[in-house]
Parts: sequence; C-alpha cells; structure tokens
Amino acid sequence: MIFHKNKAAKTKSERPKGGDGQILGLSFVNDSNRPANTRTAMIATNTLPVGSTIGFHVHDADEEAYLILEGQGRYTDADKLDYEVSAGDWTLTREGEGHALANTGDVPLVFAAIIYDAGK
Repeated sequence: MIFHKNKAAKTKSERPKGGDGQILGLSFVNDSNRPANTRTAMIATNTLPVGSTIGFHVHDADEEAYLILEGQGRYTDADKLDYEVSAGDWTLTREGEGHALANTGDVPLVFAAIIYDAGK
C-alpha cells in the first residue's frame, strides 16, 4: 500500500494528551480510513513546535513507535525515565506502557508515528 503525502489529512491538537502547546500532523491512516485486515490503526507525520509536549499517557490496547526525523527532544518511557532523542532515533511503547515526548530544541521536532493493535 502507498499513502501519498498530498492525500494526508492535516491535523492540529492543542495540549496533546494533557501536554503543553500543540501538535501539527499529517494523518495518513486513522479510524476513518483504516485499511481492512490490518492491525495498523494510525500512521502520521507529526510536528511538535518549540516548547510543545505530548503528555504522559498509557497505551492500553495498542503499541506506538516513533521515528524522530528532525530536531531534538526528550522521550519519557514507561518507567518515567527520560532519554534525549534526535534524528534517526526510534522509540517503542508496548501495550500497557506509557510514554511522553517533549521538544527540547530550538527548532520544530518532526517525527513519524505508527500505532498498531497489540494483538496476541
């Protein structure tokens, strides 16, 4: 399957997951256009402006991976430990775990995000 950038829906959320600032996105897959017979629930490219954060939240029935594309940030894992992340770094939040992300740099933090049903 191919998901073209020019067909992605633009999104904007204030105080994402209780965080600060906003998140801007290009949504390639979401609940409204989820392909049949896949565990993929969401594919997006997101931008956290300088100073913005995604608040700590738990993934009860799914898993999420981030690929940092541009900028620098702080990723908080399930144990609430903080890690510096930058372009080329991946994160993975497993079912039942939580995470948060903050833009700690002086340019927008751009990352790809994929959410998929955990499935057993």
